[in-house]
Amino acid sequence: MGLTDLHGKLINFNKILRYKPDVILISGDITHFGRDFRIIDLLKSVNENVKVLAVPGNCDTKEAIEKLNKYNLNIDEKCNEINGIKFVGIGGSNRTPFNTPNEYEDEELFNKFLKGIKDIDKNTLKNNFILVTHAPPKNTMADRVGDTHVGSEAVRKIIEEYQPILCACGHIHESRCIDKIGETIIVNPSPDAFFVFDTKTKYLEIIELKP
Repeated sequence: MGLTDLHGKLINFNKILRYKPDVILISGDITHFGRDFRIIDLLKSVNENVKVLAVPGNCDTKEAIEKLNKYNLNIDEKCNEINGIKFVGIGGSNRTPFNTPNEYEDEELFNKFLKGIKDIDKNTLKNNFILVTHAPPKNTMADRVGDTHVGSEAVRKIIEEYQPILCACGHIHESRCIDKIGETIIVNPSPDAFFVFDTKTKYLEIIELKP
């Protein structure tokens, strides 16, 4: 199960928890430029009952990232394994025109991924991990701003080379979608919804957050 681009919004997790998720993924922009950390405190509380794995977005400040680290929620540049599935995180975004706090060159994003998997045999990753990113992969339904594709070339390269089961992303609010690159499912649920995903059947659905 996953959400993205909360931007400090204190959502009601009751609807989400009714689906009894094993893991809740948060694909970045948890705060809105670090102005209010109550959303991180809320995620800490949820994490006491259901594992929360998060990456920061381009709008998350150094202070917000430090708090995510303090609560052991941040999987940026890390790999966590739950129920036999590995989760690899890449926080931040590729460059934007807005000079936000947590942006990187695509090469840096790729190196974040390599750092996260440095102790893992590449052959054990294929079709056996979920990629959690803020930036969507380039040239997909998940990265469209009007007629322009603004996603990350690095994220796309990772998907093409390593073939995760799923890439859970966000960043582009208007590009809610379910898409595919090869056999990898791409999901950007947008700020107004969440997704549910069954790793066994590959069933995926986007559900509105509103009651």
